[in-house]
Amino acid sequence: MQAVSVAHFWRLGEQVSSSKAPAGQATALDAELFAIRLGVVKATSFDVKRIIIITDSLTAARRAVDAFVHSGQAHSLAIVQALRDFFTNHPDHSIHFWDCPSKAQWSLHFLAHEDTTSTKIAAGRHPATSLDALRSKSTAACLDAWRTSFARPSSQGCYFLSLKGGIKNLL
Repeated sequence: MQAVSVAHFWRLGEQVSSSKAPAGQATALDAELFAIRLGVVKATSFDVKRIIIITDSLTAARRAVDAFVHSGQAHSLAIVQALRDFFTNHPDHSIHFWDCPSKAQWSLHFLAHEDTTSTKIAAGRHPATSLDALRSKSTAACLDAWRTSFARPSSQGCYFLSLKGGIKNLL
């Protein structure tokens, strides 16, 4: 399965639109950044003066407007471009990022969260892969190889002190 990014659009208490797209093999942060991109790009196409982004990841919100090199930079650049056009010659326009943890289950955020978690999309043959996802897989593979290798006493070396718990279990 691959990550899914979802954005819901509300106006005056009524849902007017939604966007959903596969994010590929991505970390939760990259998928959240992609969801913010979907939201900002679509919202700037409406005739609105204020955009409110409700997210459970303030890190993704910060990355959304950070054009420097990072995983998901293409999403940030698309967001910055859309916001540049949104703010050009419109000093009364604004965008706000609201932090809403998923466990709070606030209705508007919870609907988008449920939409995201209930959607399953197969990865296919060549899904998009984010830099952070590749880094996470590489780190997990290295740690697994280290644990496997270290489980053999010959790999531990003679200077490793095995500590035993109360029931002769290694700590």
